[in-house]
Amino acid sequence: MKKSFQSEDVLQSSAAPLYTTEPLPAQPQSHGRVIRMPGLQQMYPVGRTTIYELIKAGKLPRPIALSKRARGWVLSEVEECIAKLKAEANNG
Repeated sequence: MKKSFQSEDVLQSSAAPLYTTEPLPAQPQSHGRVIRMPGLQQMYPVGRTTIYELIKAGKLPRPIALSKRARGWVLSEVEECIAKLKAEANNG
């Protein structure tokens, strides 16, 4: 014989509540606007290899992880680095 399903049984057997009225934990600060490789190449029109060489040399910031496979750059950091690169090129 099957046991009948009672809503009270579910409420008593549930280990964790389905919802809570407690506030969510504070979210981490965002990095600001993020651009991907095509946007970076529009700002500083060089090839991908040159961009990665500049990153390795420390002249462009390292990309941040957006997902498991996607990477992007924080726009404000890129703008600062590009301004320095252009100043070096003009003074160089």
